[in-house]
Amino acid sequence: MKSLPLKTVLAASIASTLASTASADLIISQYVEGSSYNKAIEVYNTSSSSINLADYKLVKYSNGNADSPNDIAFNEITLAAGDVLVIASSSASDSILNVANQTSSSINFNGDDPVAIVRVSDGATLDFFGQYGDTDFAKDATYDRIENTPIADGSWNAAAWNVLAKDNYDGLGAAPGGDVVIEDPFTCTDQTLTPTYAIQGSGDSSPLVPEGSFSGETVYTSGIVTDITTSLYSGFFIQDANGDGDSSTSDGLFVFSNTTPSGLAIGDEVCVQGQVSEYYSSTQISMNSGSYEILSTGNTLSPTQLDLDDEQLLHAQLEPYEGMYVTTTNSDLIVSRNFSFDYDSYRNNMVLSHQEPIYKSTHLYVAGSDEEVALAENNAKSTLYVDTDAKPANGVIPYFPDFNPEDGYIRVGDEVSNLTGVVAYSYSQYRLIANDDVVLVKSDFSRDLDSDRTSYGPILSADGNLRVASFNVLNLFNSPFGGDANAHGDNRGAEESTEYQLQLTKIANAISMIDADIVGLMEIENNGFGEASAIAALVDQINTTQAASALPYSYVSAGDDVGTDAIAVGLIYRADVVSLVDDAVKIDMPEQHGTDAEGTNFDKYMRVSLLQKFQHIESKRKLSIVVNHLKSKGSACIEDTANPEDAQGSCNAFRVSAAVTLGDYIATNVQGDVLVMGDLNAYGKEDPVRVLTDYDPLTAERKIVTAEQATLNGEDLNGGASVEVSQSYGLTNLVEHFQGAKGYSYTYSGELGSLDHALANASLMKSIVATDDWHINSAESNLFEYSSQYTGDLVKSDNAYSSSDHDPVIIEIDYEKRGGGNGEGPRHDSPLEFLFNLFKRIFSFFWR
Repeated sequence: MKSLPLKTVLAASIASTLASTASADLIISQYVEGSSYNKAIEVYNTSSSSINLADYKLVKYSNGNADSPNDIAFNEITLAAGDVLVIASSSASDSILNVANQTSSSINFNGDDPVAIVRVSDGATLDFFGQYGDTDFAKDATYDRIENTPIADGSWNAAAWNVLAKDNYDGLGAAPGGDVVIEDPFTCTDQTLTPTYAIQGSGDSSPLVPEGSFSGETVYTSGIVTDITTSLYSGFFIQDANGDGDSSTSDGLFVFSNTTPSGLAIGDEVCVQGQVSEYYSSTQISMNSGSYEILSTGNTLSPTQLDLDDEQLLHAQLEPYEGMYVTTTNSDLIVSRNFSFDYDSYRNNMVLSHQEPIYKSTHLYVAGSDEEVALAENNAKSTLYVDTDAKPANGVIPYFPDFNPEDGYIRVGDEVSNLTGVVAYSYSQYRLIANDDVVLVKSDFSRDLDSDRTSYGPILSADGNLRVASFNVLNLFNSPFGGDANAHGDNRGAEESTEYQLQLTKIANAISMIDADIVGLMEIENNGFGEASAIAALVDQINTTQAASALPYSYVSAGDDVGTDAIAVGLIYRADVVSLVDDAVKIDMPEQHGTDAEGTNFDKYMRVSLLQKFQHIESKRKLSIVVNHLKSKGSACIEDTANPEDAQGSCNAFRVSAAVTLGDYIATNVQGDVLVMGDLNAYGKEDPVRVLTDYDPLTAERKIVTAEQATLNGEDLNGGASVEVSQSYGLTNLVEHFQGAKGYSYTYSGELGSLDHALANASLMKSIVATDDWHINSAESNLFEYSSQYTGDLVKSDNAYSSSDHDPVIIEIDYEKRGGGNGEGPRHDSPLEFLFNLFKRIFSFFWR
């Protein structure tokens, strides 16, 4: 340490300036942002005469908001030429209060609150310190003025300040001409350097941090700067240029710093001093203020390829790369969750996994089983989030500027190449922070032909003579746009007429391409069946959209409405292919009314299901279809407070009660071929699906139970008690039967699974030849959906992709012509017949 007359130099500089310019008036000469309440501002009179401070005020802009000024008046009447005035926090330490001229409770900034000297008469800013925007530009440091030129409003001039350590108040209150004590320039000369890989070590935490502690040794280390971050993280990443050749240790390291060191750039070789720490399991070094030295500039470092295998979980394999500059090329990393909103970091990002997407644990295994629990735990450690330092603007992928809904799309399952960045860890996830200069092109997202978009509709593995589909239409509401009124709730769909028209067009395009003879709908507005109802509007749009040669659609009318929710299920059909047999039947579902063990009142409802029997005109076969939309997982039911860890989400037992009600109704009232379909809000191995399909209460380790305090049409179910389910209803899960357990129709939080199901009874199974999900929605980015609320200037498309958030399920039925229900079973296409039908469908689409 040595004493240097910095403010004497400042005074001389000001005197020289005053000789050729008018009075520079007041400047901010020191900014103290210390621990606790140790905050202060020093103001300096640069003029050659006294200043009347009543003509000026100090203004603080809270959290960097230029529209949130907080005025602080000066108590002193005059400030002599060349003198200073200190305003401190009222609760500052004695060392600050002893030199303060006045105190104010408004001096309470935290490193992200700019301050300015403003002239009262005209509002002009004389001098400014800080940066607008919520950024920690001066956290935990003291800034001492070394250059006298006034700083314009909103400008940041790092060269005007000498940065002192936190709680260093040297020179505060001292007028120019006094001595200011500053630290010697930092240097690593003669210091022993600890390499980055020695700091990282080969384990989950640094060997320099004692077990059970979060902080460890203070060390000197060096490396080449690979990234500088100021938003998602505060600091910079360095990497040893040579490394140690040990694949179990990382050569990179994150350096935490409240402010970006002046003049630091990517490619600089830098030496730093700081304390090694484990910050929420992220190894880093917390650099002491100003404790860095730039050793050289312009260095280049090639990204390291991620060498991954399928023997370990992805997180275990990423640990040795923590802090390193890497590339995804040839790493078999694929998109598991498309670019969308992440509620942990509160920004849009994308999620990668290794070799295949991640599946919801209860879609593949029974809830609570050893396999399910293990998969859920593994899923949490099998992801790599792709982020950028700055929060992406709405509708923009910073590293993929060609992002658009026509030909610049990303799909779940895409392998990602040429994405470079540093590996970081936060919110219990590894993150690849893409460099600001990374620009990916369309070919960097590669996919197999069978997983890509097509310009034609879905083609299944076999062709029948009756195609049925289910489609969740994502809250299609027309009542705000001239449609019939909805007596059951507020609008859940489009807010603007342009959005509604886009939504309607996209759904109509998708259904036209599906080319089904019967379509079950979910989330259609429950505003009746009049000419201005939502279902009528959809049918009109489809009939207008599809080719003139295509058979027109009609809709099934079920009276005034279907249940009492704002949304409902519905059915549309081609009257030239099938005819209605009897009226549609609304199947009432359970309700739940009562209190839980804590005395909380609950009133829960289940949407009504819709049953319609059709006759296939060509074969004369009859088919009963039941469309369903069971209670969602989003809000708790009574039993959830006693079982909060159930992996099946909220209201599982309530959905079980609905499944039992549905199964009992069909068994009692419906004969012949039955198809149950719709959004059951339950994954493939969850209780409601198992009850309807293959649950065996005699052999099941985990017993399935109904909801307590449930009623049906006002009558208590099971005396209001929760009871074990004693049987299943023997339906076949068609997607699982034809596509295997990993068929999916939905993605949530980066995990794939099916909420949308098609279940057939034994009679119908004899005639079903194919079933599949058409991945036009779950594999796509939801930024392509109709809503423009969070998509900025992203141009939308009226194509079928992202027309909803659920995939349609498509079922091919082959009813033998003229009485094909003779027990001979379905006709299966020969290979030549299949190819013929395939080309026929493609040709038919383009001919339209």
